[in-house]
Amino acid sequence: MTAQSGIQFQFHSGTRGKHDLPEIMAGGLALFDANGDGRLDLYLCNGGPIQADAGADDPPSRLFLNRGHWQFEDVTNTAGAPGPSYAMGTAVGDVDGDGLDDLFVTGWGGQRLYRNLGNARFEDITEKAGLTDLGWSTSAAFADLDADGDLDLYVCHYVNYDAARPPFCAAPDGKRDYCGPEVFAAQPHRLYRNDGHGIFQDVSREAGILGLEGRGLGVLVADLTGDGRLDLFVANDGSACWLLENEGALKFKEIGTDAGVAYNGQGEALAGMGVALGDLDGDLRPDLLATNFYERGTVAWRCLKPGLFRDDSDQIGLRAATRNVVGFGIALADFDGDGDLDLLQANGHVLDRERLKVPLAMRPLYLTNERGRFKDASTQAGPAFTRKMLGRGVAVGDLDDDGRPDAVVATLDGPVLLLRNQAPQAGVTLDLRTRTGRGQVPIGVQVRTEFATQTVKHALVAGGSYLATSAQEIHLPVGISGKLDRVEIEWPSGTRETWQNLGAGQRYILMEGTGDLQRKR
Repeated sequence: MTAQSGIQFQFHSGTRGKHDLPEIMAGGLALFDANGDGRLDLYLCNGGPIQADAGADDPPSRLFLNRGHWQFEDVTNTAGAPGPSYAMGTAVGDVDGDGLDDLFVTGWGGQRLYRNLGNARFEDITEKAGLTDLGWSTSAAFADLDADGDLDLYVCHYVNYDAARPPFCAAPDGKRDYCGPEVFAAQPHRLYRNDGHGIFQDVSREAGILGLEGRGLGVLVADLTGDGRLDLFVANDGSACWLLENEGALKFKEIGTDAGVAYNGQGEALAGMGVALGDLDGDLRPDLLATNFYERGTVAWRCLKPGLFRDDSDQIGLRAATRNVVGFGIALADFDGDGDLDLLQANGHVLDRERLKVPLAMRPLYLTNERGRFKDASTQAGPAFTRKMLGRGVAVGDLDDDGRPDAVVATLDGPVLLLRNQAPQAGVTLDLRTRTGRGQVPIGVQVRTEFATQTVKHALVAGGSYLATSAQEIHLPVGISGKLDRVEIEWPSGTRETWQNLGAGQRYILMEGTGDLQRKR
């Protein structure tokens, strides 16, 4: 739908021919309601010139408002959220409890926090909020990690890259190529505690993460150990992935190896980039996924019990389907409305080796889930899935409020892709809000419903994908009845509620503890 949307955007890599690492890593985005009209708007991160003093002349990241019927308006000039120098990724959350979604943007040249003033206008409060950091930040996530009612912030960091001294790395033919991450020292990740009203304190050392070393590219927040606390899964590039178990009071213990998610089933470290969580096999336990490098394949760790996982990538056909691509953004959603989670993955190489007959641009993948096994259905999914590109961030959300999850893919070599879901059967989109924090999004909420002969269970997570923020909503199938007879919700507070008779093709707002159900358009 890009051509008819009015969105004109192409990522500015600023390449200068020296194979600078930042120019192949970026491409983030966010789907969120920037102006409070109930529609999902689109924020696209932009790059800039690769030079030691980059900053003043950087092209801004761009904000497009959703005006309905797949029409978008560029409001970048009035939004006041241009992003840091060479923007990378995003996180969205109401950090000050005023009911408006605020925007955090990471970058090679620092990071920015923009407070939402309403009507798609933002104020840069980075310094006031205590988030000034000039490191190379990548993926980030907001979540209430200490259960005090406001949103804390985890920020992945990558490597030390000095554009004034770009190293020379050679391809097998001796010509210059991009250096791998192991050439550069890793930067420490950061955890910020929200002390109220959007004022943050760096508690990385006290939390136990400052001494960990990993070149972070993906982060996901969910209860992965079954104790009711929100844990963190971090995908690192070229070293072990982390599962940071929340021990309470913002203390974390790294248990990735014991949990079975530090490496793949062959004991190899991943070139970990994009991450996703969802029940792949219908056993009501959330499984973990991480995209990976060429000839290695995306990894799926099946949850055997809370806090224990096993690499089942081969058994479910995922490794074979993704072996010949370099995976970046990834999303799990029931795109075809059959009750199982399907997979959408953006791909594109990071090494300039087409002269060596290794493709640089790669087509995105759409894999359908057929009773726990994946099948490549890309060629039937639409013309966008036959085009080669340098795919990076992926975000999912119901852009037209018809109950079907749509998708947006950021690329480095062409326009952003807006993908409208035209599955025959419309579903239901749930927008869930808690009573605390003036309608805060309940990360960790569990949604359960019956579909045909199976039970479907979803959890709302923070983070995920690669440098991208998907809409914080849940999509459910309805089956031949055309409605959801019963939806059971377990809120993070422990409260359980049930809603009935939700019609297909609709978006609903469900507010905890009120029995209130609002139907959108």
